[in-house]
Amino acid sequence: MKLKKILAGLGAFIAPFIFAVSVFAARTDMLDISGNNTTLSQSDFTSIRNNYGVKVVTVKTSEGSTYAWSGAKDAIANATNAGLYTNGYHFARFGTLAKAQSEANWAVQNAKADGLGVGSVLVVDVEASIFKQNSIAVNDANIAAFNAIIQAAGYRTDIYCSASWLGVYLTVPVGSGWIAAYPNTVTTDRYTNYNGWQFSSKVQLSGISGHFDMTQLYTNYYTAGTDKNAVISDSATTTITKVTKKATKTDIAVDGVWVVNNSRASTETTLALQKIYNMKWQDGRISKPSALIRILQKHLGVKQDGYMGPNTIKAMQRKLGTPVDGKISSGYSNLVAAMQKKLNAGVKPF
Repeated sequence: MKLKKILAGLGAFIAPFIFAVSVFAARTDMLDISGNNTTLSQSDFTSIRNNYGVKVVTVKTSEGSTYAWSGAKDAIANATNAGLYTNGYHFARFGTLAKAQSEANWAVQNAKADGLGVGSVLVVDVEASIFKQNSIAVNDANIAAFNAIIQAAGYRTDIYCSASWLGVYLTVPVGSGWIAAYPNTVTTDRYTNYNGWQFSSKVQLSGISGHFDMTQLYTNYYTAGTDKNAVISDSATTTITKVTKKATKTDIAVDGVWVVNNSRASTETTLALQKIYNMKWQDGRISKPSALIRILQKHLGVKQDGYMGPNTIKAMQRKLGTPVDGKISSGYSNLVAAMQKKLNAGVKPF
């Protein structure tokens, strides 16, 4: 979705062996795309899923009463085939009740033609200037009429808007809604009372050209009620601020050894983790409880107690696709080796 004010940027690989140092940022749960983005293949979506932990793709299907995105059908099919939940959105331009109903029928027609499954979310994107000409009451009534037709067609509904529009041009009930706001840096979760927060429209994805809108989800609404952390565990957070520092890719030994007891064997891997997650303390040591482990737990969607318990280890194993037993062997560990490979590639493992 296109909002005028773009404040957030995403650092990407600058040159071979050089990458942006990451800061604390929102999770990359949901990607939304339109004709403004490059065409994404099934393998592109698979890469985005695996490398960024994206679980959901929401595709622009229509706009106003006449526009339909020609790439929506392929985007929905490719994302679905890559194992992602797919939803759609309609860019609204209605200012009257009759126009809202007309656009809703157009949105349904195109969503069905594009293969958007019944039960998916079909969002009304409210950001066109025409909404500024009406009162909140009129806009709310028109949006309700639009959504009634969407629901009658078997789709679930939601409202997308800028945070600055809340309570000014429309009402978005707490517990629903998809809110857009792009801070300079992401240092805390925002708009947690809604379904999701679109925190940037300038995210860059490694190996894929262009910029993308990215959202952190707070509910399971866009994953059809399935625990979003069970679909695909949370991956590395994206880098939101501009590149302010350069760092060489990690070159640690892929020996499968990471003994979390401050032993000499664990120092190299622990230090690499502290660096890639931009921890304040980078000493190669893990305290009890550990700030580093808490950061990993946050991205994995498990209890953030700072201890490497079985649930945390299992979440790590699921994320990296290694056998899940909740244990890290004292010798060679598939989990640790996979983590070390990610670190050497300059990619956050979780």
